[in-house]
Amino acid sequence: MQDRLAAIVASSNDPIIGKDLDGIVESWNHAAELLYGYSAAEAIGRHISFLVPPDRLDEMPTILDSIKRGSVSRITRPSA
Repeated sequence: MQDRLAAIVASSNDPIIGKDLDGIVESWNHAAELLYGYSAAEAIGRHISFLVPPDRLDEMPTILDSIKRGSVSRITRPSA
C-alpha cells in the first residue's frame, strides 16, 4: 500500500510537500519542483518557511502550532 501511495504522489500533477511537525520538508514531488523552482534535493531538509513571503513569516509559528494540535490550517492571501 505504501508503494502505491508513493507512486500516486510521485505522478501527481499537483505539488505535494511532506513535512514533519517542526516544518522540515521530508518529501517533495516533481510538481512541487515545477511550481516552486527547487529540486527535491534542494528542498528536502529545509524548513518550509523558505517558501513563505518575507511579509508573512510571522504567521509560521501559529500555522505550525495549529497543525501540531490537529487543526486545519488555511493560508489565504489578504484581500487588496
